[in-house]
Amino acid sequence: MLLVAMVVAAGCAGTRQANAERALAAQVSDADISCTRAARVGYLHELETKVFLCLARRGTGDCDRYRVTRREARYTVKLVERRSDCVLPPS
Repeated sequence: MLLVAMVVAAGCAGTRQANAERALAAQVSDADISCTRAARVGYLHELETKVFLCLARRGTGDCDRYRVTRREARYTVKLVERRSDCVLPPS
């Protein structure tokens, strides 16, 4: 039973990914936010991930692309492209 809980938890958004999404949401409040996942080895081991690619979706096919960079405990948000496609790279 514990193994099942660990596998299910591993499929959820990681802490660094959630922090990147929160950092972007703090600057872009009127959009649905999604970011790439943190790098992993297998299902359970999350690697040190410093750069997340994120989308701020405002409507169907209307997304802005951002890069959220983590340095120590701080997250920096930078706009990469306005009105881009609404597809993140696989992660």
